[in-house]
Order: sequence, then C-alpha cells, then structure tokens
Amino acid sequence: MKNKNIDIYKIADEAGVSKSTVSRVINNKAGVKDSTRKKVSKVIKDLNYKPNSSAKGLASKKTQTIGLVISDITDPFFAMFVKGAERKAMEANYNMMLANSHWVVEEELKCIQMFEEGRVDGILMISGGSEKRLDSYLNNLATHNLDIVVVDRKIENEKIPKLNSDNVDAGYRATKYLIDLGHKRIAHIKGEDVASSDASRDRVKGYQKALAEAGIKEEIIYPGYFAREEANQATKKLMTEHPEVTAIFYSSDMMAIGGLKALKSMELRVPENVSIIGIDGIEMAALMDPPITTLAQPAFEMGYLGMEKLINKLNGEASNSHTEDVIFQMELIERDSTSKLD
Repeated sequence: MKNKNIDIYKIADEAGVSKSTVSRVINNKAGVKDSTRKKVSKVIKDLNYKPNSSAKGLASKKTQTIGLVISDITDPFFAMFVKGAERKAMEANYNMMLANSHWVVEEELKCIQMFEEGRVDGILMISGGSEKRLDSYLNNLATHNLDIVVVDRKIENEKIPKLNSDNVDAGYRATKYLIDLGHKRIAHIKGEDVASSDASRDRVKGYQKALAEAGIKEEIIYPGYFAREEANQATKKLMTEHPEVTAIFYSSDMMAIGGLKALKSMELRVPENVSIIGIDGIEMAALMDPPITTLAQPAFEMGYLGMEKLINKLNGEASNSHTEDVIFQMELIERDSTSKLD
C-alpha cells in the first residue's frame, strides 16, 4: 500500500540528492549517473513510494496518456487492434484513452479535438473516414508538435508515421482467388460509401485490377458500410438484381458474416451456389457455418507496433526504423466458404 506521508522531498532526503535528481529518476530523464539512479530507485522501492501521475505530468509537462481513435469497438478487428495497443501502452507505463468515431468524419474530428483539449501526449488513430479537412487538421496538429501515428490512412506528412495494410494487393488476391476457382460473375460488397476509407477504396482497386487482368469486364459493386446488417441487406439486393453472381468478395469479415446470413435466408447454399471471401481474419469468421475464407490482417501486431512507434516518438527515441512507414501483407486463410465452380 502506498505511504501517503512519503513525497519527493522525503525521497531526496533519504537518498542524499536534490529534489530535481529524484524528479529525473521518476520521469526516466537523462543526466543522472547510473549509481545515483540505482540509489534513488532503491529508496523509492524501500519506502514503497508511488509517484502521483498528475504530479508527474505537471512536473514534466506530460500526462503519460495517449489518445486512441478507432472506427468501431464492436468490430472484432478493432477490438484486437486496441488489445495490441493497450499491451504496449501498459508495458511502457502509459495510460490510454479510447474514442469511437463510428465511421463518421465529423465524429473523428470531435474525438481528436477532445484529446487535444484534454492534453494527451500523443494520438494513435486507426481511421475509417478519409477527407481533406481531416487530413488538414492532422497536418496542423503535427506541425504544432503533437505526436501522431496513423493506421490505415494515407497522408503526406513526414512527421506522421503511417502503418497500412496492402489493401490493393488484398483486394486483388481475394478476387484472383475466386477467379482461379473458375468464377467469372464476381461481385464486391465494399466498405463505407459516404466517408469512404482508404482501405475500402484500395480494396475496390484490387478487385478491379484482378477482373481486368482476367478479361472480365463487368464490375458489380455494392456498398456494405463495413457493417454486418448493412452487408446483409446489400447481399439480398445484389442477389435479387444479379442472380447470375456465383462469388462475392466482402471488404471485411463482419460484412461476409452478414452476407452469409442473407444468402441462407434466400435459400442459397455457401459455397455450392455462392462462394464468399472476406478480409480481416477475425475469430468469428472461423466459427461460421461454413467457416469463411479470409485474408487475415495482423490486428494485434498493428496496434502494438502503432503504439510502440508513438511512444518512441514521445520519448525521443524515434530513429529511422521507428518513423518509416510500415506496410503489412495479409495472409490468405482458405476455409469452406469457397469452392471451385462446377
């Protein structure tokens, strides 16, 4: 239990050093000899002193808190991303505040402004919306020395490290996989249609590239808004208007799950009548009947590495390896929702 009578002055007196030296040790600052640092650390441990986080923040002008903006915490992909980010934050003794944007650009702006006003040390965001005014706002923050790391967002600013999955490649590989199974009538249920994300747009490009390469001229694209119920409705509309479709590429596993439900309600069997494939690699997709073929993103690793890059920047440890952009490749996981066309 913390001893409330112990403060920084007591630590300094016991260790025979100045208050500023104790402050440097507590805040892990340079300029303290190893022998002195060990002596102060031992006194802190012996007296069971727990630094007050708000007091540390006032002394160092830091809050030891990071703001995390995500699109939808109910989506298992984002939940795993948060888990990875949280793991790294805890390892580095940082607090984390979470905000949901619900795929709405205006909400993303509100989340970022809330964190800015709340004096977080930095912001990590995995973004749904992509719009010039939001990019402009992020660029302005980075210019004014608020450290930011973005995931699944393309932004031209050397001060903002970026982590992105190769979504064009993923869309291409998903569609080509269906083509290689003999399918030629292939539809794509894409992500957000209003504030369309970079990820969604790139997956559409990959879909189009694979079709063009195979000489398939007809593109069949419907919006699913990265949501299970919306994808369910989009699938019903798609199959009513295009009953000739034999395969569907969904821009997320959650949409593929919604699509699977829709197909079953229409008495269409998967994969006998329609093959389906998703993106993300969430555990829920593997538990469906049938299990859904997917291209898996390393969500936990993306969250962990994004947080690591941000913390390294905050601690002045941002070497080239920490600031350079990262591109993740997705892993194809073949399951029972896809089959060769007879």
